[in-house]
Amino acid sequence: MPDHAVRLTKHIEFGDIAAAFGLSLPIELGHVSQTTFTRYSSFRGMIHYGGNMPRFSTVFQLSNEQAALDFVDIELSTDTRLYLDPYAIEIREDEWSSICGDHIRSFFNDVLSALRNDDQAHAYHLLSHLREPNETYLGQSSGTPNGRGVGDFKARQFVHALRKSRAFETGLLADISEAELFIEGIGPDTISDLTTNILRGVLAEYTAQQCELHSIPTRAVTSIGPAWNAARLRWEARTFQLPTHKRRPILLVPKIAVRHRMSLDSQEFYNHHMIEFLRQEYLQSGSGLVHTFKNGRKDVFKSSVKERHPFVKDDLADFVRRHPEILDEYKQLKGAQGALAPEDFEKFFDERAFAQVLIERLAAIPFGNEHASAYHSLSVGICTFLFYPSLISPIREHEIHQGRKRIDIKFTNAATDGFFHSMLASDQARALNVFVECKNYTKEMNNPELDQLAGRFGHQRGRFGMLLCRQMDNRQRIVERCRDTASDNRGLMLVFEDADLIQMLTFVVQGRRRAIDRLLRERLSEITD
Repeated sequence: MPDHAVRLTKHIEFGDIAAAFGLSLPIELGHVSQTTFTRYSSFRGMIHYGGNMPRFSTVFQLSNEQAALDFVDIELSTDTRLYLDPYAIEIREDEWSSICGDHIRSFFNDVLSALRNDDQAHAYHLLSHLREPNETYLGQSSGTPNGRGVGDFKARQFVHALRKSRAFETGLLADISEAELFIEGIGPDTISDLTTNILRGVLAEYTAQQCELHSIPTRAVTSIGPAWNAARLRWEARTFQLPTHKRRPILLVPKIAVRHRMSLDSQEFYNHHMIEFLRQEYLQSGSGLVHTFKNGRKDVFKSSVKERHPFVKDDLADFVRRHPEILDEYKQLKGAQGALAPEDFEKFFDERAFAQVLIERLAAIPFGNEHASAYHSLSVGICTFLFYPSLISPIREHEIHQGRKRIDIKFTNAATDGFFHSMLASDQARALNVFVECKNYTKEMNNPELDQLAGRFGHQRGRFGMLLCRQMDNRQRIVERCRDTASDNRGLMLVFEDADLIQMLTFVVQGRRRAIDRLLRERLSEITD
């Protein structure tokens, strides 16, 4: 944060703050310099977060901002108002989400099984290991994060609420994400905290991978509680390698897993689905709740329906038992909303300005091995910015075949549509992962470089990759070599130089993101048609 930064209070106007950063309003963001964007980023952070609060990326001096990071760039002095959403995780089919889904289902099924077998002691044992998950810095507490975890007392409350609920009695409750819908006293904070605890080990592994990717220092931590073993159905003490801030450990959370509010929300379901269904039902049946207007039009007021059917979670459970299709429709609607966009994380984010800055940063990195780390880091950021949420969970130099080979970057392919989904569905590519190699030099790509990337491919990993280099001396020759590799059924490879990345970033600057998908398909057709 610049020395001349001011602290935002409700008495300071936006214009005053902008002036303190050397900016004037309105800020024109179509084409900005790195200096201007740095000032703009600081200004935006002050407005959005209400003060000079340290973000993870700032404290650990990362070269990438939120839009170029796979995880939530949390504030380290207060909770970021986001929830870890189990439903958002469980509906996804990518590798990371599948692992998380297995953990969530195995734990909750074990709790339900214990209660159905009248084994309250085992249920208490399972839930008593859940603690306040301050390490994610997510939630709604003000000031220093203090969590709202389960603990021994809340574990007993949770078990009691579960046992007496209509949803449990009737066997309706089968998933932790539905607990907020049907269980009295269980709110979104509790569900998010439960999910965080269950996924503690998975999140710790993800955090360690992201720290390796971004060269963030870590240390051994044993103080954040045990990890759930989904295979053995038990809690296990583990030592985690985590970053720390002011001696407090940090767990990073992928952006794909969080929401501003839980996907399944009892009040939303009650107001917009249950009540609306009943309103239409009363209208069609000619109930006494029907109001006839002077022009002959008939309607049923939602307020009248709510008087007859007040908000009670047991009644929600009874309604869903009678009309399960309404819950199914609600889930489909919520699932279709997808992952949060960059502007959902940062109120004043302008992706056109950010794309322009990435173009300038790329052009500013010199060629050569001594600047390879800077090029590598920026390449990860550019790929995340351009291809998220289709490509997620980047891992640096992923080992395969007992460590004999290493890959610059491995992304998990989580695409549900577009180019990368077609690579996932392709029999030839089967791109469960997308491999990216970065070469910070301008010499011509020869067979060794292409063979090196093709050698990473495999049936379990996928057969699609991208090779990033600064400049190609003979592009047509590279295309022919990639075509030969595809013809020999050794995988699909696309080679991109700076000009290609700049072209894709320019599409964003111009507000033409969809053109990126067309460019990728055109490049693929060059080596397959």
